[in-house]
Amino acid sequence: MMKYSAILTALCCGLLAVAAEKPNILICTDPSLPPEVVSAARELLKLENARPLAALAACGAGEKAEAAESASLLPDSAFNRAAFNHLVVIGRPDRDPLQAKVRGHQAKVDPADREFYRLGYGRMRGDIGYVECDWNPFLYSEKVKNNPFTTVVVKISGTSDAGVLAALNAFREGLLNGVVAVGTPERPETSLLDYLPSPVPPPVFPDRIGPLTLAGYTQPDGVEYRAWLEWGGAEPKQLWRIKYLADGVYNDVSPAAWVNGLHRLAYGNAVTLAEFETPEAAKRVKEALMKRRGAKAGKMGGLDAVVFDQPTDEAFDRSYGKVAYVTRGRHVAAVSLPENEWPAAAEALRRLP
Repeated sequence: MMKYSAILTALCCGLLAVAAEKPNILICTDPSLPPEVVSAARELLKLENARPLAALAACGAGEKAEAAESASLLPDSAFNRAAFNHLVVIGRPDRDPLQAKVRGHQAKVDPADREFYRLGYGRMRGDIGYVECDWNPFLYSEKVKNNPFTTVVVKISGTSDAGVLAALNAFREGLLNGVVAVGTPERPETSLLDYLPSPVPPPVFPDRIGPLTLAGYTQPDGVEYRAWLEWGGAEPKQLWRIKYLADGVYNDVSPAAWVNGLHRLAYGNAVTLAEFETPEAAKRVKEALMKRRGAKAGKMGGLDAVVFDQPTDEAFDRSYGKVAYVTRGRHVAAVSLPENEWPAAAEALRRLP
């Protein structure tokens, strides 16, 4: 998290103008989309048809969904609409000008060669979809001085129309950040951090834990798999970060909104679940974590736990809570929910298969 401090400082200090109204959720598409993708995108206008959008509405971050043509948000006259609403941008970057504008630098999505690349997944060729949640770059710009709430952009793209549709369907089921391959992709080259996306969703967790709403899950990449190997001595067989949103999470632009939001590195208010080959391997990982600097023995809802403070740095001058690591069978769970919700989290973990 340390290397993101400069970004956080810029994001939280660079705001310029104040929006007067609460945001809506704009479902942004381009006329080039094929009918089956248009039809699936239209389903998002009912927020209950996509778990992440329903969660945004439930926590007070979005009033309703509206349709928008992607190109209509690009003129200067449309800046306020683009900045002060949440954006769900669906399309290919070679056809959709808004998708190209907001795509950022985390992943390469190249429909011309049907290739995808992201560190931690590696280079793949085929029909590949990609979902990424991020800050809304229109809001976090030099044009905005100050604002009482945060808006996000959800980028749903792919190397082909089939990839876009696969990503869109996965988002509706709860995928917040990750890769969806249609069939088995080719590997033009390989690296130690290659990770073939798994279509397996996480085990079922409660829709609500106290005031927190289940928003979906992030599909951690090969970098995180290797981090578990380094810290715990074993690489997980499967890894998910199950994300909850607190009421009012986006009612400010502080670092807390960053920690507890929807993007890939938002570790707050989450259950990161690692599945190992055997219960013995999971137990060894927990024992290894106990030996790390800062580790404390504790309890989480009656379960034995290894507890750490969430980290601080130059952007986070105070910890936003604790992270408890517990084992249940073949699973190790890292729980960063508020401590008063740990008993409910423990009950959910006790129901794991």
